[in-house]
Amino acid sequence: MSAATTMPASQRAPRRRLRLVGSAGSRRHGRHASPERGKRQRGIALVVAITTVAILSAMLAEMHEATSTAFAVSMAERDRLQAEYMADSGLDLTRLLVAGEPRIRQLVTPMYQMLIGRPPPTLPVWNLADSILAPFCHRPGMGQSPAEGEDAQEGATFDAFSSAQGLQDLPGTCTIVSVAENSKININDPLYLDGDRARRSVAMQLFALMGGYQSPSPYDPLFQSEDADGQFTSRQDVVSSILDWWDPDTERSSFDPGAATVTSAGSEDDLYQRLDDPYEIKNAPFDSLEELRLVRGIGDDFSATFVEPQPHDPVSRVLTIYGSGAVNPNEAPPAVLLARVCSYVDDQPLCTDPSEAAKFIQLLSTVRAMIPIPFFTRAADFLTFLEGRGGAQDLYPMLVGYLGPDSPLLFRPITVPADKRRDMEGSFVTGARIIEVQVTGQVGRSSVTLDAILNFHDRWTPPPPNAGRMPGLGIFHHFRID
Repeated sequence: MSAATTMPASQRAPRRRLRLVGSAGSRRHGRHASPERGKRQRGIALVVAITTVAILSAMLAEMHEATSTAFAVSMAERDRLQAEYMADSGLDLTRLLVAGEPRIRQLVTPMYQMLIGRPPPTLPVWNLADSILAPFCHRPGMGQSPAEGEDAQEGATFDAFSSAQGLQDLPGTCTIVSVAENSKININDPLYLDGDRARRSVAMQLFALMGGYQSPSPYDPLFQSEDADGQFTSRQDVVSSILDWWDPDTERSSFDPGAATVTSAGSEDDLYQRLDDPYEIKNAPFDSLEELRLVRGIGDDFSATFVEPQPHDPVSRVLTIYGSGAVNPNEAPPAVLLARVCSYVDDQPLCTDPSEAAKFIQLLSTVRAMIPIPFFTRAADFLTFLEGRGGAQDLYPMLVGYLGPDSPLLFRPITVPADKRRDMEGSFVTGARIIEVQVTGQVGRSSVTLDAILNFHDRWTPPPPNAGRMPGLGIFHHFRID
């Protein structure tokens, strides 16, 4: 028998009580200590979880922003590249259209002869480039509401491109604006004139364009106020300053409109050296119209009136730096034609009377809007129109028969002096060989504009010592991408 079994009960009871007490103490300790420790542990876990979520949220937001930015930039670059190629395609198609003008002219010659009675001049197909090339620049229905698209389809009798492949998947559009450079007054050194003849030709045209032979002239206030440098610049000063910019000498030009002469005296750099930021005159031809801003007296008002009435619109431009100096009577604005005419016959009522000048401008503008075809096959045809002569199919007799011989809308014909007729005929040309083409490609919000000056003259040859001839699609005189 063991000692535990033989021990009396009185001796074993206290030991059980101690265990009970110990157990109770342990339970009491567990009730008071363990919950606090658990609470502390649960609080730390919450803080760690919140911190982790915050860090992950910041990382996710930054990643989302970086990804979105990269995606937007990639989309913009893609759209810009597509817009550039759309504009480049429009430019190449316009070159192809202009190069094909002789074949187009052959097709319309019978109809033109029936209407006018003589063969047609160079047809201004470049003016219609945006319409003719529309299937290559616009998706079907783009830019139209459904109703307009339906009306256009109902009214169309022939669609040459309805079954063409690939034209329905164009990414964007391209808009083409093209204009002949000989429809403007050339302020640069003329191609076929030299010395005093060149300076006199440019001076007379500019002076007539600025209303110098009219009294009063609507442009008088422009030359009666101070310019940006605090100086008064007259018409003669502006004309002389433009001549000094490109003529090779260093003497100041002085234009006398009464005697129609240009003389030289003094230094041409004096005025420019007195400026706050002095510079020298170029003494070389203009390279761009923007360079005209460096010439004395050429400011915002002058540019908005005579250079570019509508910004970035080549059709509205009045001056150019390209070409031979001859003006195209089928393309030039009436104000440009009037300036060219008055540079020879400045004493005629058409040049001295503002009301007669207004009649000429309004009448020719109205005729072009109603009958958009070139009326003058040769330069002599335009002189015949100015003199009010010609047969039944000529323009002035047609207007007399329609309006009546005493209509106040008709301008008074001029008299062309016999000694000036040959020179006047040489100052007009009914063809166009230098074309400005401005094409804007648009894809999404991206827009790219190509501005090019193209030369198609068949007599062009490369400068020596190179050899060659004019390519079929012309050559570039100027190219700019914006």
